[in-house]
Amino acid sequence: MVAQLHKKYRLGDFELEPDTLRLTYNGSSVPLTHKPFQVLVYLIEHRERVVARRELLEKFWQGHDIYEESLTKCVGAIRKALNDATENPRFIVTHWAEGYRFIAEVEETVIDSEIQRIRGLRIKYEEEDQPAPKVENLILLPERSIRFKRWPVFTILALAAITVTALGTWYGMRDSAKTAAGSSAPIRSIAVLPLKNQTGQAENDYLSDGITESLIASLSQIDNLKVIARGSVFNFKEKEVDPVEVGRQLNVAAVMMGSVRSNGDMVRISTRLVSTEDGSVIWASETANRSLIDVFDLQDEVTHSTLAALRVKLTSEGERHLAKRYTNNAEAYQLYLKGRYHWEKFISKDVEKSIEYFHQAINLDPNFALAFTGLADAYFALNGLGVAAPNDVMPKAKAAAARALEIDETLAEAHTSLGVIKDIYDWDFAGAEREFKRAIELNPNSSTGHYLYAKFLPDIQNSFDDSIKQFHKALEIDPFSVGVNKDFGETLYYARRYDEAIEQWKKTLKIEPNHAVSHSWLARAYEVKGDYDLAFDEIIKQRISSGVSPEHIEVTKETYAKYGWKGFWQEQLILAKQRANKGYVEPYFLVWNYVRLGQRDQALNWLERAFESRSSWMPTIKFDPLLDDLRSDSRFQSLVLRVRSTQ
Repeated sequence: MVAQLHKKYRLGDFELEPDTLRLTYNGSSVPLTHKPFQVLVYLIEHRERVVARRELLEKFWQGHDIYEESLTKCVGAIRKALNDATENPRFIVTHWAEGYRFIAEVEETVIDSEIQRIRGLRIKYEEEDQPAPKVENLILLPERSIRFKRWPVFTILALAAITVTALGTWYGMRDSAKTAAGSSAPIRSIAVLPLKNQTGQAENDYLSDGITESLIASLSQIDNLKVIARGSVFNFKEKEVDPVEVGRQLNVAAVMMGSVRSNGDMVRISTRLVSTEDGSVIWASETANRSLIDVFDLQDEVTHSTLAALRVKLTSEGERHLAKRYTNNAEAYQLYLKGRYHWEKFISKDVEKSIEYFHQAINLDPNFALAFTGLADAYFALNGLGVAAPNDVMPKAKAAAARALEIDETLAEAHTSLGVIKDIYDWDFAGAEREFKRAIELNPNSSTGHYLYAKFLPDIQNSFDDSIKQFHKALEIDPFSVGVNKDFGETLYYARRYDEAIEQWKKTLKIEPNHAVSHSWLARAYEVKGDYDLAFDEIIKQRISSGVSPEHIEVTKETYAKYGWKGFWQEQLILAKQRANKGYVEPYFLVWNYVRLGQRDQALNWLERAFESRSSWMPTIKFDPLLDDLRSDSRFQSLVLRVRSTQ
C-alpha cells in the first residue's frame, strides 16, 4: 500500500489544508472561495520571492488582461479572510505594479493518512484494553507530523515528489483547462443546463433554477457568445443527459452541468464544462461553502471561471456587464428568485404568489429594478391567463415597468415588458416598436426580446416577413422553447400559412405533449380549413391536458356527436355566459363563438366590449381569420381604424 501524504500549512493561528480546501482560525472554519484559496496556496508555496501579477493571471485566469481587477478582488478576499491589512500587512505585501509576496512565518507539515488511520485503531484498542494489531511494513514515516527542516535533503526531495503527486489532482483540472485554452480557439456557443437541486427539498428549486437563469443572463451579455436561452435548457431539467447529444440538439460546442447544495444559510455550487465534441471535461470547479449573503460573489466566480474556460476574452463593456448588480440585498434577491420561479409556472395561483414575492423584494430594496420588471410581467400574465380584466392589472404592469426604467434605463428586460404593454394594452404601436428595438440593442442575445418583437411586428406592418425573420433569430437561441415555438405557429396562422402553422404546433407538442394552448391553436387552424372533426379532436386533447374530468370529456363528445360543430359551440356559448355572470371572461372569446354561430350583430357588440375593456386580442383583428365574416361590415372596419389610432 502506498501512503497518501497531505500538506498542511500553519500561519500563526490559521491552518490551511490544500487538499480539502480548508482554512481555519483556532479550529473554526474561515470561508474562502476556490479561486482566492488557490492563489493563497500559490503565494505560500512561492513565498521566497515576489510573485508577479502577470504570473498569477497566466496561472489562474489564462492570461486575460481583463481579469486584472478580478485579481485585485481575489487578493482582497484573501486579506479579508486572514484579517490582514494593506497598510501594515502581516501576511501579504503588495509590490505595486509588480506583484505580491507572502511574508508571514509558515510551518509546513505533511500528514500520512495511513498513519492517522493506524493511530486511530491503536487508540481504539487501547481504550478497549485489547492488544493492538500488528502493522508491519505499513508505516513509511514516523507517527507525527513531518517537519521538513528536521530531515536530510534527499528525504525532503522524496517527500516533495510525493507531495506533487498528491496535489496533482487538485491542480489537474485547472492545468488541463489552461492547456486546452492554449491549443484551441475560443468556444463560441454554450448551453447552461439547469443546476441540480442537491438538497432533496423541492422548495429549494427556486435557488438552483434562479442561479441557472442568472448564469444564462450574465453569459448572454457577452458579445459573440451564443448562449442557449432558458426555455430550451429547462427541457432537460431532472433528466439524465448525454452532453454530446445535447450539443447536437442545441447546436453548441460546450455544455455546463452542475449542482447547487444548500444547508441552512450556506450554499455550494459545483460546475463542470463539457465538450460536446467528445464529452470530455474542459474545466470543473466547486466553490467552498458560502453564506447565501455571498450568493452574488458565488455567481460572479462561476461566470468568470466559465468564461476563462471558454477562452473568451472580455471587452471592457463585457466586464462592466458582468460586474453589474441589480441589488446588494441578498434576501431581496432570493425573494426575486422565488417570484420568478412561481411566475414561470404560468398558473394563476402561482403568478399571484409571484406578485407577493416581488413586492416583498421591493420592500427590502425599493431600487431593485429587476423586481419591478418581474412585477410588471406578473400583472400582465394574469390578463394573459384570462383571470383578470385588462383595466384591473395592465395599468399596474405599466407602472411597474416604468419604475424599473426610472431606476435603470439600460435594463433590457424592462424595455421588453414595456413594449408588450404598449402593444397589447396602450395600442401604441410606434412606442412599442421603440421599446423592443431598445431591448434588442441592449441585449442582442435575448431570445425573449427577439420573439416578442417578432410577435408584435404584424401589429405595425402589413407584412409578416420581418416577423418570421425575428422568430428564426429567437429560435437559434431558444430552439426548444415551448412559448417561442407556439407563438411562431400563431404568426404563421395569422399569415394564412395554415399548413406551416399546423406543423409548427405539432413540433411544439413534441417538446411538450400536454401543452393545452397548442392544442387550442391547432383546433383553430383545422377549423378555418374546414376540418371540423380534426378541430374537435384537438379541443378534446386541449381539455384533457387542462385537467378536465373524464366525465366532462364524455359529455362534450356526446354533444358533438349529437349536435355537430355549431351545436357544440352553442353549448359553449351558454357556459361562457354563465361564467361571465360570476367573474371575468375575455369578451373576445365570445366574439369567436357568435361568429361561429353566424350571429354577426352579437359578435360585433361583443367586439365593441372587447375594445372598451382594451382586450389584448384587439390588435389582431385586422388579420384574424376567424373574423373574416365580419370584415365587410362598416362597424368592424371602424373598430380596426380605432384600434390603430387609439393610444
